[in-house]
Amino acid sequence: MGYTLYRDRTKPAETEQEMWDSPLNSYLREHEMGRAGTLCTVPDMIRHVEAIAALWWQYTHPAPATLGALRLINGGIVGPSWSPLIDTPELFTAMAVEGLRSWHTLLATDSTRRAVYGDDHADLLEPGFTLGEYLIEEDSPSSFFSDNTRRDVPGGTVVAMLTIDRIPIYSPPQDFSGASYYDKRTRVSTADYFGQADAIQQGWKKAADDVTPQKRPTTRTTG
Repeated sequence: MGYTLYRDRTKPAETEQEMWDSPLNSYLREHEMGRAGTLCTVPDMIRHVEAIAALWWQYTHPAPATLGALRLINGGIVGPSWSPLIDTPELFTAMAVEGLRSWHTLLATDSTRRAVYGDDHADLLEPGFTLGEYLIEEDSPSSFFSDNTRRDVPGGTVVAMLTIDRIPIYSPPQDFSGASYYDKRTRVSTADYFGQADAIQQGWKKAADDVTPQKRPTTRTTG
């Protein structure tokens, strides 16, 4: 397997050997991830996110991230879901993990899958995630943040991104036993797309709301 080597942007003089030995690149190799992301079960995704999501902020291009955001690529006719902007790597991780846990809880309620695959049926599904970045090229006034404030974000800000995709394909319960183009064990659920999106977004919101007001930033400008 070929591996993408990511450079720690907080270490401009980092050598290729140091890149190879860095915490992020070592973790990716250890878990046979050729890039910062993979297809895996939701429990495994939670473990990966807990391990490397905060670390990723140091590896974004062209500079270390100063903000974060989460994105869900939904299925069917449901458009992508975006989180508000996130101030810290720790909250970025917490919101992502809480969204995944909430999603897993919903997927576990699928009685149709449970009847076919047993009690651990939700642990058999294999969505995907990817870590990336987004460059805000121009000043973005009154941007919405996870603490329900609106703040000005200057152009040139790098945003760490975590994208969840390849969510389970929806099947009505009465059709689940029929023929399918997809591997139903790993790809199909009777949880509809709107319900899956809502579960993940509610998890994001819960983690953001758990941040006490005293710890929330008061400044109006991020840079």
